Amino acid sequence: MNTLSLFFLPVPLWWSAAVALSAVLVVAAMLWARKRLVPATTLLFSAFALLWWLFGFVLALWPLHGLDEFAQWARASSYVTVPLWIGGIAWAAALLAVRLLRAARPS
Repeated sequence: MNTLSLFFLPVPLWWSAAVALSAVLVVAAMLWARKRLVPATTLLFSAFALLWWLFGFVLALWPLHGLDEFAQWARASSYVTVPLWIGGIAWAAALLAVRLLRAARPS
């Protein structure tokens, strides 16, 4: 069975790479939405995106922090899939917010 993992990196770097990947994806969604939203909604969306990242970090990424090497290998796919879920939901929210606010804008 093929699984996603960060096997090409040393095991001690897996957690920091997962945190960086999730942060980059959320910030990229915020920057993309910033170009397309009016300034008042940009601040609101950015605040919610940062809260979402913090929620994902505390609930899903932080528990992976203190694992020993065997437990890290047992959860190897989590170091890739968790940041992709966090970033993917931020991107979906950005796409939906932009589309909704463009549709609600008076012509």
